[in-house]
Amino acid sequence: MSINRRNLLKTGAALGVAGAFGFGAWELSKTDTKAKILITGGGAGGLALSNKLLHYFNGAEITIVDPRGYHWYQPGQTLLLAGAYKSKDKVIEDNETYLDSQVKWISEAVREYQPDNNQVITSSGQALNYDYLIVATGLELRYDMIEGLDINEIGQGNIASIYLSPEAGIASHKQALAFAQSKGGQALFTRPQGAMKCAGAPMKATNLIEYFVRKAGNRDAFNFEYFTAENYLFAVKAFDKRLQEIWAERQITPNYEQTLTSLDSAAHTATFTLADNSQRTVDWDFIHIVPPMTTVKSIRESELVDETVFKGYLEVDKYTLQHKRYPNVFGLGDTVGTPIGKTAASVKSQLPIIAKNLQALITDQPLTAQWNGYTSCPMILDVGHAMLWEFDYSLEPMTTLPFPVVDPLDKSETAWVMEKSLIRPVYDVMLHGYTPV
Repeated sequence: MSINRRNLLKTGAALGVAGAFGFGAWELSKTDTKAKILITGGGAGGLALSNKLLHYFNGAEITIVDPRGYHWYQPGQTLLLAGAYKSKDKVIEDNETYLDSQVKWISEAVREYQPDNNQVITSSGQALNYDYLIVATGLELRYDMIEGLDINEIGQGNIASIYLSPEAGIASHKQALAFAQSKGGQALFTRPQGAMKCAGAPMKATNLIEYFVRKAGNRDAFNFEYFTAENYLFAVKAFDKRLQEIWAERQITPNYEQTLTSLDSAAHTATFTLADNSQRTVDWDFIHIVPPMTTVKSIRESELVDETVFKGYLEVDKYTLQHKRYPNVFGLGDTVGTPIGKTAASVKSQLPIIAKNLQALITDQPLTAQWNGYTSCPMILDVGHAMLWEFDYSLEPMTTLPFPVVDPLDKSETAWVMEKSLIRPVYDVMLHGYTPV
């Protein structure tokens, strides 16, 4: 995607959010510095921040450490399940598409953090020194925490999971269509315990597969049950209530405080652990699994981790995103210990906060930029309809659009078009560092 000022303005105008994107970002007064800025994690957050920092600093040495040689557009996984995306090429790009020539990329994982020495150790044993560190390592998919689950079985035998990979997203779509054409059966959908990336995705998958079955014309022969480790469907009460209403109409049964802990693919049974530690085993003919998620091992075992409220996550101030004990460290994206905000939309809104606060820190100014916890979830209802959900730390519905495009509680074709066709261009613009200033 060729990025220039004209393309940026066209993208913003098409979305009605040109002002919101702050397309004067590159015209900021830059700070001259020789600071070594190390970013661990080269996903959406790491790549986007590396480019954004180039708008704030002259002369900084910016380095990304990440072993993955490609960029994965993870919001596209539900579109693979929907069949709106037909191939993995829709969600996979070379890192070079987004990486600026001024940014150094080290193709390794981080083995160890040594914040007292301002140093990280890579998987090969290389020691990397830094003046400032931004941790953007995302979350690890912990399929291993589900006893009996073999990830090689995902995409066959009516075991689906869009989180695993682009290939799994495509295979899950094919499995769903085949299940919809069967004589009937029991479909189970799971939501794990704890924080997770895109917490709406388990419900999107439920909605899509129920839609495929209903469209096939034999809905009464199927039973749909959703199992969540939480005691609600969605943290925002207005959205939770609306989804419950929709599921009552569509005969999807929610089961609360029940966590998938074991799977037997041969017997087609799933075992759930309840809040009182008792267990319940349920038969299935189709199952969509969302795995537990944690921060990556190097963070879980580091001095940077939160040991109190957000155990296992990077310990940061939820507003400034600065580490609470190591002031030259910031957190970005899914790895941070904040109440909400594990979406690409959250990353977009966090980028200017970190850039401004890092600039303030380097120039000995107070850190005044504060993140409000913004996140969004286009809740897909079927192929052609969605609801656009936005909220922040207040857990109240909100909108960032300059005019009301859709009612967040209404089934909307416009919200579907935004999810399918308009969010990706905004995402690509973000990766090049152009976000609100």
